[in-house]
Amino acid sequence: MYVTIRKYPVCKNVKEVDRIAMAELLPVLKQVAGFRSYVIVDSGNGTITSIGMFDTKASADAANDRAREVVRKSGMAGLLPNPPDITVGEVLSDAK
Repeated sequence: MYVTIRKYPVCKNVKEVDRIAMAELLPVLKQVAGFRSYVIVDSGNGTITSIGMFDTKASADAANDRAREVVRKSGMAGLLPNPPDITVGEVLSDAK
């Protein structure tokens, strides 16, 4: 299992980005083979972070490509003026 973490250092409206992401990005991510879950976190101080879980690294990388396109084409582009810091890695432990 792989995780992709996208941290946007400047977010002009966290609630609006969350709304748009859930309405426009989530349906796209759910179409990526190996999709498991997706969450958005208000990281504080005008920072927003998304965490996606996928079965393979290829799926996580594909999700990042799709997220980049959705952000660019949607209303999120003006709310997220800086590119995200992206981390993709293999999950070593998963406790529920």
